[in-house]
Amino acid sequence: MMLAQNRLSGLPDILDVDMSLERSLLKDRAADTLRTYISSGEIPEGTKLTERDVSELLGISRSPARDALMVLETEGLVVFRSTGRFVIQLTEKDVRDIHMLRWTLERVAAEQAAANVTDANREELYAALRDLEAAVDGDAHDWARCDTALHRIIWRLADNAYLLKILDSVLGAIFVLAERDKMYGTRNNERVIANHRELVDLIAAGDGANAGREVELQIKRSLERNLKTFKLPKLTDEPDAQRQRSG
Repeated sequence: MMLAQNRLSGLPDILDVDMSLERSLLKDRAADTLRTYISSGEIPEGTKLTERDVSELLGISRSPARDALMVLETEGLVVFRSTGRFVIQLTEKDVRDIHMLRWTLERVAAEQAAANVTDANREELYAALRDLEAAVDGDAHDWARCDTALHRIIWRLADNAYLLKILDSVLGAIFVLAERDKMYGTRNNERVIANHRELVDLIAAGDGANAGREVELQIKRSLERNLKTFKLPKLTDEPDAQRQRSG
């Protein structure tokens, strides 16, 4: 009996595990919601975000609110200054710099992913591609989530922790730009899906050279689309302006 008790004492309390899981889920959901608020302009760029603000906005305790802010800070969507945490203010230069980073590192990631790909990886890639195809006619948030998820699988398959860490540092900005791209309708859905399928097919076939070239082309087109959004009216403009854009 004593032996059994000693063994059990080394196991985590079930209640603690449940609470930890709940906190993790709250953190992820809170971070996801904040990304959408930021990309839609409901939380403007440059806004100061405190744990209390997030807690009250989302109706959660301050602990998962703090965790969510830390996630966005890691992704580069929130920056920490001496006076607190602030939503990043993306400029045209930021967009160009982010795409230059992606153009360089994602090409390498695609080449290495093709070299490392296994049957299990192929299944994962095509499952993510199907999710993206299903999201093409949905809302901007689902599209951005599926788009970044597919790209992050490719980054991970490169099996380079340093490359993954650098790309993860701009993941939040990439998400916002993808969501903004969908909101403004600056892309051709069929073309974007076809391009992503071509990329997945090349990686699945182990063709790293062409996979790298396909990534370069996709990021070049993404830059062109994203720069257009800076020349369009803000999505939070008056209803008349929004009707003109949709007409």
